[in-house]
Amino acid sequence: MAANNPNSIETGQSNQFDCSVQSNQPVQSKRYFDYVSVNLIEDLCSKAAENLNSDNLDSDDLDSDDLFSFTEHVDSFFKKFGFTDVILFKKPGKFDSDFSGVYHSLLNGDGAVRYYNGIEIEAENENALHSLIRKERPNADFIAVRSSDEKVIRAAAESPEADLVIPVTYAAGRAQNGSSNLHVSAGQINHIVAKIARDRKTAFGFDLYPFLQTKGYRRSKLFSDCMEMIPVLNKYNVPVLTISGAISFYDARGPYECEAFGTLLGLSREESAKGVSQFPAEIIERRKKQRSGQIIASGVEILTEDLQD
Repeated sequence: MAANNPNSIETGQSNQFDCSVQSNQPVQSKRYFDYVSVNLIEDLCSKAAENLNSDNLDSDDLDSDDLFSFTEHVDSFFKKFGFTDVILFKKPGKFDSDFSGVYHSLLNGDGAVRYYNGIEIEAENENALHSLIRKERPNADFIAVRSSDEKVIRAAAESPEADLVIPVTYAAGRAQNGSSNLHVSAGQINHIVAKIARDRKTAFGFDLYPFLQTKGYRRSKLFSDCMEMIPVLNKYNVPVLTISGAISFYDARGPYECEAFGTLLGLSREESAKGVSQFPAEIIERRKKQRSGQIIASGVEILTEDLQD
């Protein structure tokens, strides 16, 4: 692992997908977003715990100094990559972990890195999807729907409460030689779905994680399937986010890697840059306004005195 370059983290597998790029532009010049699993926070805290003098890792019982050390460690990790905003996604339900206190501390903190409560929903059908969205929306800053089923993808695009659709699913599996290899499946997007997503302001997203964890034909097929979706999304100006989707320390990538990933899928450099900065920022801000009552209906917004000035 390259200790002095966090954007070049290796995964320990020689055939890992590498989309690193070099740039002299300072990452901190604007907001950069990523979308990562709460499991990554648990992974980071577990590593930090090895260096802490704490006999009890139950975050409910951690003293303030230990809790501060954990949150500082997580903050430092994302700041080194150059991210200013991080969406921490989990599956519906309570986050049950020794480090749940750290998770809540991050969400409620006011440090250099801002964190958001994200929910990633995988549903078997449209009815289950709508039920889960209704249940999770009141307490979520960001809702993503992951599905390769065309009906569920369309239902997610139609939902005004869904922020992001990720049309790639994966499940753990084993290759014939016994090594780990994800079973991945990509959905399809037609012109109707793309037009609906544009009208409902629903973004689509592609995460690096399944590409990093697959190889050979599976990776090539995944690239091909995802690249076929980009022209349709571009035609209707649907926002496309390129995110790491990191689950562990070794899956993490920086904003420039995510931008490069977008160009590999067929996005322009400008659109790729927006996918890690402008587009997620617009989604977060729009949801904040809706929760505060500033947006009362689609296209109807109450302007505050500050905005009018």
